[in-house]
Amino acid sequence: MDRRHITYFLAVVDAGSISEAARNLRLSQPSVSHTIHELETELDCKLFTRGRGMSLTTSGRALVGPCRAALRALDAARWAIDEVSELQSGELDIGAVANLTVDPLVKFVARYRAEHSGITVRMRNAHTGARGFEGLARGDIEVLLSEYPPAAAGYQAVPLGSRVSMVVLPPGTNFPDRPFRLDDMIGRQWIAGIFPGVSARHMLNMQLSGRGLPNVEAAIETVHRQQVVPLILAGAGASILAAAEAEDARARGAVIRPFDVDLPSGHAFYHRSDELSPAAKAFLGVVRDSLKESGTTKFEY
Repeated sequence: MDRRHITYFLAVVDAGSISEAARNLRLSQPSVSHTIHELETELDCKLFTRGRGMSLTTSGRALVGPCRAALRALDAARWAIDEVSELQSGELDIGAVANLTVDPLVKFVARYRAEHSGITVRMRNAHTGARGFEGLARGDIEVLLSEYPPAAAGYQAVPLGSRVSMVVLPPGTNFPDRPFRLDDMIGRQWIAGIFPGVSARHMLNMQLSGRGLPNVEAAIETVHRQQVVPLILAGAGASILAAAEAEDARARGAVIRPFDVDLPSGHAFYHRSDELSPAAKAFLGVVRDSLKESGTTKFEY
């Protein structure tokens, strides 16, 4: 029994005859009659007593209530799907590696919610590297914000560009007005946060080794992004931060310098190659629009 059977059955019930039901449905009388016969055959019972009109049998009367309820449920399901398709409602699950959960993710989510207030956005922490793509593979998340180039193959990417690395020193640090070099790292206390990331730290130590300099060990390590700047301001050590955070730290008294070292710091939004939900498509559309409005194909942030 499908929607057509239910609709035709109720039309005959309400009209009292097949001919009147056919007129109301704007169909031919044989078409409606054939559909009612199909339904009776499928249910293996008579639904109407034929005479001058169409009188319901006991079985027919028993079917009316469930059919009306089923039609309402089908209509409700269609309305729900239409709302999701038109972005009036729905959900979007986004994963992000820890050092990107604030900058740049927040600005994209804020713009997305401003344009699609009916969508509930759930943001989840994701592991760095290939393990972070497991959520995409399982379908736990639809969009992942992680390092670029990707640590796993088979996913579509919307690259965001690279983050500018800055060295942030405690207030009052006497440092020349020039970029910070590799050899300037030696002998200082360092706070290792979640930026610049695993691959960038590996590259940093390779460059140090290539110049005959020792690897830099962190005096303090933290996975809590919000702790790094207060630690620097308290004089506990220096750190390497993204430009936006560095400027915030400078406004609060820290000394910052550009880092004269090329570190891999690209990032991208990733998604699976198969069909995305309307909510996910709209989110990636917001990302692409933001890139276009910036006047370039990538962000420097």
